[in-house]
Amino acid sequence: MKIRRRLTLRFVLHSAIAGLVVLLIAAVTVYWVLMRLSEISLSDNFPSVGLQRLVESSKLGEEGIVFDRKLLELVKHNKGWLQSLDENGKVEKSYNKPSDVPVQYNPGELAAYWRLQKEFPYDVYLWIQEKHGRVYTLLYGVPKAVEPLLQALREEHSSYMDGRLILPEKIGSRIRALGGYVQLLDLEGRELAALNRPESIPDTYTVQELTLRLKYPERYDSRMDFAYDENTGKTWVVGVPNKTEGRSSKNPLISAELRIVLTGIAGMLGATLLIFALLSFLNALRFGAPMFHMLAWLDSLGRGTYDEPADRNGRPRSRLSSGKWRRRYSTFAEVMLSMDQLAVILRRDEERRRQTETLREEWITGITHDLKTPLSSIKGYAHLLAEDAYDWSPEEVRKFSAIMLEKSAHMDTLISDLAMTYRQRSGIHAPQMEEVEMDAWLGNALIQAAANPEYGEGRIIYQSPDKKITASIYRPWMERVVGNLTANALLHNSSDTQLTVILSERADGGLTIIFRDNGQGMEDQTAANLFERYYRGGDSASTTNGSGLGMAISKGLVEAMGGQITVSSAPGKGTEIRLCWDAPK
Repeated sequence: MKIRRRLTLRFVLHSAIAGLVVLLIAAVTVYWVLMRLSEISLSDNFPSVGLQRLVESSKLGEEGIVFDRKLLELVKHNKGWLQSLDENGKVEKSYNKPSDVPVQYNPGELAAYWRLQKEFPYDVYLWIQEKHGRVYTLLYGVPKAVEPLLQALREEHSSYMDGRLILPEKIGSRIRALGGYVQLLDLEGRELAALNRPESIPDTYTVQELTLRLKYPERYDSRMDFAYDENTGKTWVVGVPNKTEGRSSKNPLISAELRIVLTGIAGMLGATLLIFALLSFLNALRFGAPMFHMLAWLDSLGRGTYDEPADRNGRPRSRLSSGKWRRRYSTFAEVMLSMDQLAVILRRDEERRRQTETLREEWITGITHDLKTPLSSIKGYAHLLAEDAYDWSPEEVRKFSAIMLEKSAHMDTLISDLAMTYRQRSGIHAPQMEEVEMDAWLGNALIQAAANPEYGEGRIIYQSPDKKITASIYRPWMERVVGNLTANALLHNSSDTQLTVILSERADGGLTIIFRDNGQGMEDQTAANLFERYYRGGDSASTTNGSGLGMAISKGLVEAMGGQITVSSAPGKGTEIRLCWDAPK
């Protein structure tokens, strides 16, 4: 799998996981908010919601009906009591029942309590529902708190004076103990006097305000009741705080429901930020550390240090002791391998550069020696010819001149080779290519090369093709190539070495010229550097003549004419140099 696909898959996978985690956090938050809102609704509306929940969660056991323990604890928390009645009005089970609550009800009595037609110190709520093939009748009661206070105010003839309420000490103490309040309103609903009224309670009521507070006490911080005096037109209002868990009268602007929703949103955002911070940290460890490692390695490569940065134990940071990739680096395996290959190439090129520098220094020393040797001969013979003490004969003068010409030609060859190599480095092209019939041309070129007296006689064997072969070449360059390859085979081997030259046409229409000798061959290093500039080889038996540039020049000329040159050799098995040209398109 390529690194682009792997990185894309990793980032998509991380994003998907992050999205799933966020969705899970949102689901948990919504569930928590709904549960909390359900608890508030259950606490605020226990007569309707709680009784229904009791029936729905009930189970029939060996001892009869069994209710949810948490719901029963809520009954006790609300200071209420609960009874389960059979069809005859007899109490089957009771929970937190006060002593003044009956254990048997007749139909009329229960209806009178429920409709407030009979005096009863409790607010009574009735719930009837069928389940498990039987009819459940639940009776829930909570102590009356507002009604007794309101009745006491009316019976004790409470009044006010100068904006202050005049109440019996017992009633005032009771109201303060309950945390309640009393208000006296005029005909228009404005407050004339009040006792212990909190800031959240208005001092002026409209018809709608008073009605809503009486009908829906769970929406406010207190439940209230009122008594209207027809004789005076005044209205007594008595309220006590809701003792519901989760409610608070200290901050009436924010309801308990809104606080739960805001808390859920804040928790969800906090958890989401924490998840993304953790994911960013993990991504930094998973992706950032390898990237910084690779940047450090690149910096080392730029400074000439090719080994991968190592840890304190001397092992590459990207590898385990077993040699396998560390998990965080496995994603970038292709990049790490490419950098490792780059380090190998740079190290090899650096070694080659050092070898080339060494070869160049050796070549400069050799070429200097090669130039000085013929120059010394030319200079010596020139001094002899210019010496007045001697009277040289015409034969001697011609002999000295021939030697000077030979040495000058050798110097010219060395200088031409040097100039040619630098021209090749600049990228030369053949001046004018021409179509040549290769069989005749190559035969003549080999005859001219064989005329060199240093080669000896009968050492070149030419195998011509059985059909006419033409190629597009530049004659002077090709003659130079043939001369260099011939000299390389015959001058750098023993005197009994033979050179076989084969001209053939490939099946694809391309041209091949093979120079094959049966000489001593070359080692792998010598063969690999055969076409390098300045390289003379390491054979002590070979001649020291030449510039060390002949094979490099041959390679450059062949490639400039559109061909390729390769060498294959082994010690004791001779050498084969192959020139190839593709078929013309």
